[in-house]
Amino acid sequence: MKISKLRISNYKMFTEEIINLNTNYNIFIGDNDAGKSTLLEVIQIITSNRLNGYSFEKQIKASMFNNIIRKQFQLDLSLGKNIVLPEIVLEAYCDLNVDYSKYKGTNNELGEDCPGIRVKVSFDSKYAEDYKQMVELNEIIDIPIEFYKVDWDYFSGETVFYRTAPIKTTFIDTTKKDYSSSLNRFVNNNITSNLADEEINQLTRAYRKMRMDFNTNDKVSELNQRIANTHRLDGKAISFGLKETNLDSWLDEVSIDIENVPFENIGFGSQNMIKMELAYQEKSEKANVILFEEPENNLSFTNMSRLISKINQDSTKQVFISTHSSFVANKIGISNIIMLNKGCSSPLKEVDEDTLRYFKKLPNYDTLRFLLSKRAILVEGPTDELVIQRYYLDEYGKLPIENGIDIIAVGALAFKRYCDLALLVNKKIIIFTDNDGDIENNILEKYKKYLSSELVEIYYDLKENFNTIEPSLLEVNCETDEKFELFKKIIGKNNSLKSRDKKGVLEYMIKNKTEWSLRVFEADDCINYPNHIYENIKE
Repeated sequence: MKISKLRISNYKMFTEEIINLNTNYNIFIGDNDAGKSTLLEVIQIITSNRLNGYSFEKQIKASMFNNIIRKQFQLDLSLGKNIVLPEIVLEAYCDLNVDYSKYKGTNNELGEDCPGIRVKVSFDSKYAEDYKQMVELNEIIDIPIEFYKVDWDYFSGETVFYRTAPIKTTFIDTTKKDYSSSLNRFVNNNITSNLADEEINQLTRAYRKMRMDFNTNDKVSELNQRIANTHRLDGKAISFGLKETNLDSWLDEVSIDIENVPFENIGFGSQNMIKMELAYQEKSEKANVILFEEPENNLSFTNMSRLISKINQDSTKQVFISTHSSFVANKIGISNIIMLNKGCSSPLKEVDEDTLRYFKKLPNYDTLRFLLSKRAILVEGPTDELVIQRYYLDEYGKLPIENGIDIIAVGALAFKRYCDLALLVNKKIIIFTDNDGDIENNILEKYKKYLSSELVEIYYDLKENFNTIEPSLLEVNCETDEKFELFKKIIGKNNSLKSRDKKGVLEYMIKNKTEWSLRVFEADDCINYPNHIYENIKE
């Protein structure tokens, strides 16, 4: 049973949002506090009645309600208006599969006839009289969650019993060092499947004897004698001993070693990889929905690749990932991205197939950095990036990122792919590129699909003989002997270029691109910039 759509009403930053989901993979991206983790919470609540490992209904707080709705309730309360008690409604609309027809119905806010689960947090009418009295006595100052209840129902109208529910969820949060649930299941399953009942009983007796041996140890007896001589509680003698436990409690004490190292002592990244592997080893009927919170956390490049490979191999599970990693998004497929911004969502399902394949094959491109930037300037490489950043610093006294302008070096071959993304998400971008000695073919023809759009601006040196940034920049810094000498002093180490002429300096710049541009960026003195940079970078 897979979720095709979520509807969220009044939960945290979501006021009223419908999010269409992908069958296999869903990648939630956004700035901090955009709602990525909240979406994983919503799925966890709907599919398991749990939040952060505990029963959801025991964690209801006024702060869970959308802040706008909450403030409106408080205002109406203070003004004595007719008060509407707010509700939280979370709904999962599922695929139309005949196997799940008994969960099908129209018991949902959209009135759709499909399988699904509805979670409703609402005022319990049995407390109506108590609530009314408290209002009259001005004892209600916020949403009275002590009078609220939580209902879990299928769209058919039947109550959800999660032990038999068709959706089973595993939540892997790599930001927290919590591995107990997956690890305990792995240990318990392997013990019970590899040992006969009599063998398990023998281990149970051995564990109980070990605990008894501790309690009767001479040192424990000596400790208890000292305690008896110095302390009494409620006038009664006391002693210390291990807590009494149930017969099977020893199972919870068993852990595993990895290459002879206790699991608890191996690296956090390796723990995350093992957590993920254990989750995927579980039978599909036990866990058919996987939630990942930042899977890139503490993983090396190699382990990240292994993780993505495992995710891509299993089509039986529906995977939800919140991430800040372009590598994760590119490898799984940017068409699976759902962008979040202050409780609103935008899917990237319509991304061009060639662009999708391009980023999958070359996953290290900063696609998420581009998608989440407020304003983006794309350049070919680090040389252009350093020069443009220094120009901006000279002109405005601060780096562009301080004004929300992100300069990203992507390489000329990727410009068209980023243009496709810009058109898809309606994002305005500026591109600074080399003309490579042929403006007609390398600029006008190559980018004609995008030049007509108001979203894409492409700038380059209009003089074809200045085919890259080196001759273009050099030309405006050798208009006088004084400028030329200063420029040579800035880009050369220990005045090493003093004796070189214009041709020699150009040769040096072409062979040492990053080195000279870094010196420009760090120099105390300012240089001059070509017109296509000077005229087109604004604060």
